[in-house]
Amino acid sequence: MTAPDIVDRFAEAWTKMDPDAFTPLFREDVRLIHPLDRNTRGVVEAREFMARTMSLIPDLRYEVQGWASGSGHVLIWGRLHGTLGGGPIEWPLVDRLRLEDGLIAERTAYFDPLVIIAVLVRRPRAWLPYLRTRLVRR
Repeated sequence: MTAPDIVDRFAEAWTKMDPDAFTPLFREDVRLIHPLDRNTRGVVEAREFMARTMSLIPDLRYEVQGWASGSGHVLIWGRLHGTLGGGPIEWPLVDRLRLEDGLIAERTAYFDPLVIIAVLVRRPRAWLPYLRTRLVRR
């Protein structure tokens, strides 16, 4: 896949809110790196991470605002937004995708985790759903 294809398919996968929508984009040994979660290795762990994220914020949406590519990488910047603990949440982020053989070999998400932590602290209704996503981790 080319960079524009990856961007389109990555954004489309987010609109489906289905962890399985991402797996065709990932290499079998994909690595996901995030500020608020442990790093994942492989499609199974990546799918589990996406499922946990989507269960915490079921209406989560990714609004792509732009992208660039070069040297085997694609940068996508935009914002994630949804509802957590009965109120809105949103944060800007940049995803750096390292491609191999036209698939995502590594995704590094760059964002300020304090945005999410602050919402969690202020909204007790979000505590139990958040703890559930932590407990299903391997």
